[in-house]
Amino acid sequence: MPSRIFRTVSGRSDRRYYENIDIFPASIVVETTTACNARCSHCAHRIMTREKGRMDMMLYRKIVDEIARVRPTCHLWMTFYGEALLLQYRLFNMIAYAKRQGLTSVILNSNAIMLNEEMIIGLIESGLDDFIVSIDAFSPEVYKEIRCSDHYNAVVENVNNMLRIKSKMRVQKPQIIAQFSIMKENEHQLDAFKAYWLGRGASVKTRPKLSWTGAVEVDRGHPPKRYPCPWLFATCGITWNGKVVQCVVDYDAKYVAGNVNETSLQSIWQGKLKEIRDAQLEGRFDTSPVCANCSDWQSEKPTKIVMERVKSWLNQHHVTQGSKVIRPDM
Repeated sequence: MPSRIFRTVSGRSDRRYYENIDIFPASIVVETTTACNARCSHCAHRIMTREKGRMDMMLYRKIVDEIARVRPTCHLWMTFYGEALLLQYRLFNMIAYAKRQGLTSVILNSNAIMLNEEMIIGLIESGLDDFIVSIDAFSPEVYKEIRCSDHYNAVVENVNNMLRIKSKMRVQKPQIIAQFSIMKENEHQLDAFKAYWLGRGASVKTRPKLSWTGAVEVDRGHPPKRYPCPWLFATCGITWNGKVVQCVVDYDAKYVAGNVNETSLQSIWQGKLKEIRDAQLEGRFDTSPVCANCSDWQSEKPTKIVMERVKSWLNQHHVTQGSKVIRPDM
């Protein structure tokens, strides 16, 4: 069966995507727009206070050109805090540009509320590699509780329509992935969710609920002894106006490492962001204020190469691996 279940935030574990992580990030999240047509209970977008806007095409091309030059196998995520489908044809042009420049993994997250046939064809023809739809439920009632809207049936219909059109066009991409953020409100529906979407020909991605640096309440139980955050070692976030945040869960961009309008992303990754990564490897978790009181370091299941880096630190500091997040058999 071509469909599969994704259990990591990053989605892939192939070593070639994550080698040389100190040179350039394995995943880059680009905020094409801050606009969103939803107000989900588990997302920090609803309380975001920073300036809103959409990314200038010249800035976007500058970012893509650098990725193409330094690491074209990097995952480029077209959504940070916002619903990129609101950009419509502008989004299709952005995706197509990244593919023309040779990027091998262009990914879009969406709530699929406004996904219609015209948009589906636009996404397919632009060359999009992965289309991740955040659904988080297997009934209208649970969907409304989590995503605060009555769009469940429409979203399910839209995704099924995309699966049909993709089959009719006889194309392999984009891979269509139904996402389920696990929380107490929906965990009883996970098995049914998986069975349904895998049966429809989609893939399924599960992920833990995030706290967004404390903005959303998350009960993680008794935390293990802290280890370096896997997010920091693979992922970099860029806001619509070029700010590179110290962490991708910093929804209000309070802690900025640099600006790609002024310098290269690689220099920021190897500069301020490397200082933060090195501090975490040394056990100094409060070097960045965004890290000091955050619990989301527990939420990411590291890819193998990130796990090796973290395990090396754990061994050096004689820390017991008491968490289900890091396992020797991953």
